[in-house]
Amino acid sequence: MKQFDKIKYNVIKIKTWYDNLTNVHIMKLSIVLLIMGCFLFMGTAEQIRWKGHLKQTQINRLTEQIDQLTSMIDQQDTLLSEYVERQQITNDFVRDIFTSNYSLNSLTGYHPVVEQCDATPDITADGTKIDIDRAGDYKYVALSRDLLTHFNSRGMRINYGDYVLIKGTPKASYDGIYQVRDTMNERHTEWIDILLTPGDQSFYYKNILMQKIVNEEYLAILREIYTNQSEV
Repeated sequence: MKQFDKIKYNVIKIKTWYDNLTNVHIMKLSIVLLIMGCFLFMGTAEQIRWKGHLKQTQINRLTEQIDQLTSMIDQQDTLLSEYVERQQITNDFVRDIFTSNYSLNSLTGYHPVVEQCDATPDITADGTKIDIDRAGDYKYVALSRDLLTHFNSRGMRINYGDYVLIKGTPKASYDGIYQVRDTMNERHTEWIDILLTPGDQSFYYKNILMQKIVNEEYLAILREIYTNQSEV
């Protein structure tokens, strides 16, 4: 019974409070509730906006990553195409260099001095003027006359200015690309003479392979190969 009386008392109390409310109080209460509702709405809207911002940021990052991956794939495709093309050129190069016309020769080195050349050691047989102090940097060779078109008809067809590949020197020390700019004394045959800087040590090797390079693509490959080797 006491519990019922307590509930009845609370109901009467609330009813009395409500009856005592004036219109002003009701207006104030409505304004407070309205303000609270606005703040609640603004908070919810800000939460939604922030979530949208985070989502857009994630989308932008994913888009950037996709663009990067696409760019990498395009680069890889380009590199693969270049590799396949280069590999074909290299295969053709190896086939041509080692199965077509080549010669086995003696190989020595000479210095641009009067004792080994003539009165103008700084001028090669084709008229090229050189700096004697850096003669070895030019990568020039003199060939015996039997290897030059100008002096014979054996079919070598090598002229001044042509490039030749030399291979087979011990430890590949003088393997590489050289340009024909000079001629040896007529007493030599099947002979190659590499131009050296005065002071460089002379040498003498036998059975050295020489092949004329007629393909510009092969020449580019060889230059890259021997440039990389010299940097190692």
